[in-house]
Amino acid sequence: MSKSLLISAALLSMALAGCSVTKPSESALSHLSTSYSTDQVGYCFGHGCKNKGKISIDESQWREIQSLFNGKDLAPSSEREAIAQAIGQIEIIAGDQNGTSIDKAGTFMGDVGRRQLDCIDEAVNASNFISLLQRDGLLKHHELRQPILRSWVNGNILHATAVLEQVNEPNSEDVALWSVDSSFFNNGESATVSPLPQWQSGWVPEGGVN
Repeated sequence: MSKSLLISAALLSMALAGCSVTKPSESALSHLSTSYSTDQVGYCFGHGCKNKGKISIDESQWREIQSLFNGKDLAPSSEREAIAQAIGQIEIIAGDQNGTSIDKAGTFMGDVGRRQLDCIDEAVNASNFISLLQRDGLLKHHELRQPILRSWVNGNILHATAVLEQVNEPNSEDVALWSVDSSFFNNGESATVSPLPQWQSGWVPEGGVN
C-alpha cells in the first residue's frame, strides 16, 4: 500500500463509526491499493468492507471502459464525467461477480443484507477503480487523492468519498478537489462528481439517498 493510502487508512479508522453500522477496520481498509490489475481487483461490500470479494475485468470489458477516454480530447469536466461512467460500468461487472447487483442507493437497506454496500465500501472501491484508470494512463487532467470523511452536517450522517484533484489546467476551474461518490444511487449507475467543498457541506444529489 502506498504511503498516501496508509495515511488515508489512518484517517478513516480514527473516524469511529463513519457512515457505516460498523467501524472501518484495518482489514477493510487494507483493500485500498494502487497495485491491483484489471484481472484481480479487491472489492468491498457488506458495510465497512466486512465482506471481501474480487473483480476480474476481461479484455473486452476493459476496452469498453477505455473507449470512454481513448481517442477523445476530453476537457477536465468531460474527463470527470467519463470517470463517473467508468465507475458505474465496473460496478455492473462487480455486481455480476459478487452478487451485489442488488445493492441499493444509500447505506441502511436491511432487506439487501450482506450484499449491500455502505459509503466506506463505495469510497474504497471507487478509489481502486480510479487507480486502475490512472495506471492505464487514461486520466490526463486528474489524479487520485485520499478518500475522506465528512462530519455530521445538515442532519446527514457521516459519509465517505473518493477524491480527485485536477492537476492539468488547474486555473481553468474554481475548484481543484472533487468528490467522486458512488453511494447515492443503485449499483451500476454512474457515480456523482461534485466540488469537494460542496460535498463536505452535506450535499446529496437530487434523487440520491445518503
